[in-house]
Amino acid sequence: MRIGYVVATATPFEFVATLDPEKPISLYDYVVVDHVEYDPGRGEHVSARLLGQIVKLYRDPYSAKRDLPLYSVIRDVSENILEVQIAVVKVLGYAEGGELRQPKQPPRIGASVYLAEDADVEELFRVENGLCVGRLASRDVEICLDLNGVKRHIAVIAATGSGKTWFSVVLIEELLKKGAKIVVIDPHGEYVPIRDSIHRLGPYTARVVKVAEHHVGDLMYKIGVLDSDPEALANAAGVPPGAKKIRYAIYLAWSYAKKVKKAVGRPVGLAFLRRVLYTAMRGEGALNKLFQQYRLEGDFPMSDLKQLASKDRHAVFSALTYLKRLQRLGVFAPRSTPLAKMLGDITIVNLAGVNEEVQDYVVAHLVNRLFQARVRHVRGLRGVKLPWPVVLFVEEAHRFAPPKSLRKTRSYEALSRVASEGRKFGAYLVAITQRPSKVDPDIISQCQSQVIMRIVNPRDQEAVRESSELLAQEFLENLPGLDVGEAVVLGPLVRLPVVLKVRDRVLEYGGGDIDLAEAWRVDKTADVAQLWRRLYNSAPGPGVMLSAARLKVVQKLREGGRIKVKLLEGDREVEVVVEDGRPTCSVCGAGRPCHHVYKALEEVVEVL
Repeated sequence: MRIGYVVATATPFEFVATLDPEKPISLYDYVVVDHVEYDPGRGEHVSARLLGQIVKLYRDPYSAKRDLPLYSVIRDVSENILEVQIAVVKVLGYAEGGELRQPKQPPRIGASVYLAEDADVEELFRVENGLCVGRLASRDVEICLDLNGVKRHIAVIAATGSGKTWFSVVLIEELLKKGAKIVVIDPHGEYVPIRDSIHRLGPYTARVVKVAEHHVGDLMYKIGVLDSDPEALANAAGVPPGAKKIRYAIYLAWSYAKKVKKAVGRPVGLAFLRRVLYTAMRGEGALNKLFQQYRLEGDFPMSDLKQLASKDRHAVFSALTYLKRLQRLGVFAPRSTPLAKMLGDITIVNLAGVNEEVQDYVVAHLVNRLFQARVRHVRGLRGVKLPWPVVLFVEEAHRFAPPKSLRKTRSYEALSRVASEGRKFGAYLVAITQRPSKVDPDIISQCQSQVIMRIVNPRDQEAVRESSELLAQEFLENLPGLDVGEAVVLGPLVRLPVVLKVRDRVLEYGGGDIDLAEAWRVDKTADVAQLWRRLYNSAPGPGVMLSAARLKVVQKLREGGRIKVKLLEGDREVEVVVEDGRPTCSVCGAGRPCHHVYKALEEVVEVL
C-alpha cells in the first residue's frame, strides 16, 4: 500500500517523506521504498527494496505562513487549509543473500513510499530459539530476542512504574523455557510470588532463600564468619567507620577465631567471637585460661587484646553489643549455606528485612561464590563447581554497583567481575534499575544489550546515551513518550533496535503500585465484618484477618446462586463455595470460621 513519497533530506541513512494524512500510520512503523543501488561486483545498477523505520511523525498546515498569528490563519482559511503529514524515516537497509545491507546511495526524491508487509518485518526479526517477550509496538508482529545475546549481558532501564519488573519476569519465563538456571537478587521480596506461581509455567523448581528470619523463604542464607575479613564483618554489624577501637576489638576476636579453626579443624561462629570478647572483659586471668585451652602459638597479638580489655573496656563492650546485634540477624554462622542446597531452576534471594550493609555483604558473598564455582568448572579446578551457566538478575542495581566516586560497596567488585569476565565462564548479568545515572558507568557499558523503557529524568537519559553506542538520538528523544510496557530493545539481543510491547506474563510478582481507593475502602471491611457476625455470632479476630491477607485468589466463578472462590495457600489450593449465603471450605468444612472463608467473603461480599 503506497502511503507517501520521498520529499527531502535523502541520505543513505535517513530521508523525509510526506505521507497520506488519511492512512493509519504510526510512529516506529516500517516502510519500504523502491531503490536503485550500484553493484560494483556486477558493474551495474540493481533494483532493491529499501527498508526503513519511522522515527519522527508530525503534521503541519501547508498554507499557514509563519509570520502570521496562527489563530487568524486558521479562522480565515480553516475550511480550505491543507494538512500534510511528515515523517522522518531511518534507513535500515535492503535484503540481499539473507543479510541486511546498508545502501551506499540515497533514495530518489519523489520515490514512492509503501507500508512494509508483515512478512518483511517478521523476516527482519526472525531468530532461531528466540526469547519471545512481546510484539511490535506499531503492529501485531511477534518479537523474539536472540538467546545468545544474553551472553553479552543486559541492562533493563526504566522509570518507576514503567514496567521494568514486568519485563524482567517475562524474560525469566522465556529463559526458564530454554533450560536456563537463574538467580535473582531481590532487595524487597518482589519476586518471591514466583515460587507460588511457578507451576503455571511448567515443572520447574523455584526456591526462595531469605536473609531475615521473619521474612518469606524456604531456607536461610548463612555466611561463614571466617569466610571474609573482619572489616566487612564490622561494616555489616553497623560499626561506625571512625570507631577504630571497636573495629580493632572485632579484628582481634576474629583473628583468634581463625587460629582456633585451624587448630581444631572445625569452623566457629559469632558465638565464639563474643566468647573471646566476653572473656577479655573478665580480665587477664580469664583470658589466659582461654588461650591455654587451645595451646596456640604464633604471631597472634594476645597482649594487644589484654591491653585493649584493660585500658578500654568500653570498646570491647561496644564490640560485644554490635556482634550480638549481628548474631540476632541470623545471617552469620560457622559455615556458609551450600550452593547445592539453595540452587534450583530459579533461586530468589529475598533480601528484605536487613539493612543495606548486610544486603551488600550478602550479595558480594553470593556473587563471588557463584562466579568462582563457574570458574572452577570451566578450568577443571578443585572445589565447589557449578556445572551449568547461570543468569544473575540484580534488581535495583544502583544499590549494589553505584559509581565509585559516589560510594564504595563490596558487591560492586563482585558484579564488576561478572560484567567484565562472566562471558568466558558462563555467568551472565541482567542489571535492572530505575536510576541508570546512579549505576557505575563501567558496569552499564558492559551490558551491551539494553532494554530501555520510559525515562523522564534528564540525567538518567544522559546516562543511557553515554552508555549506549547504539541508541540513536531520535529514540532518546522519544523515551518520555513510551507507554507503560513499551520498550526500546537494542544490542546483540536484536538485529536492529526495535520498539516492542511486552506480552502478558504467566508468573506472579509483587511490588506493584498500591490502589489507594481499594486499600482505604473501610466500607468493604465493615461489610465483611457484618456478614461474619451474622454467620458466626462474633467479630472476626485479628489473626483470621492477617492469615486471610496472605492468601491469593486464583479464580472466582459464579454459577446461578452458587459462587466458587479458589484460593492459593502456599502450594495448596483451597476452594470455598458460597451457596444461599452460607460458605463451605474444602479444607475446614462447613460452619467453620476459618481464614479461607474470610478471604472468600472479601471477594463476594458485594453480591451477597
